[in-house]
Amino acid sequence: MIKKIILFSIFYFLFSTLIVEAGLVPCAPEKCTWCDLMQLIKNVIDFLMYLVVPLSVVMIIVGGIMIMTATGSTERVFKGRKIVTAAVVGLLIALLSWIIIDTIIKVIAGGSFGPWNKLNC
Repeated sequence: MIKKIILFSIFYFLFSTLIVEAGLVPCAPEKCTWCDLMQLIKNVIDFLMYLVVPLSVVMIIVGGIMIMTATGSTERVFKGRKIVTAAVVGLLIALLSWIIIDTIIKVIAGGSFGPWNKLNC
C-alpha cells in the first residue's frame, strides 16, 4: 500500500503543473459554442497524450525492476514482463491512433488541410 501512495504522490507532483497551467474548458464565463466544444475535445486528447508517455515510461521501469529483483521467482518475472508488455502496447496504441487519424484526415483533405489538431475559430 505504501508503494501505491508513493507512486501516486510522485505523479501528483509531476503533473500538477500541467493541470494548473491550462484549463480544459475554454468557455467558462461565456456561452459555449460549437468551436468551444471542439476545443474542449482537443484539450482532453492533448492532456491524455501528454500523460501517456511518462506513465508508460514509469510502468516500463516498474516492470523492469520487478524482473531484476525477481531472485528466481518465475511468477515475479512473468508479472514484470506482463507489465512491460502492457505498457509498450498501450504506448503504441496511443501513438499509432494519433498517426492513423492524422493520415486519414490528410488523405481525405488532399494534403492541403494543415494540422488537424489546430483549430481556427
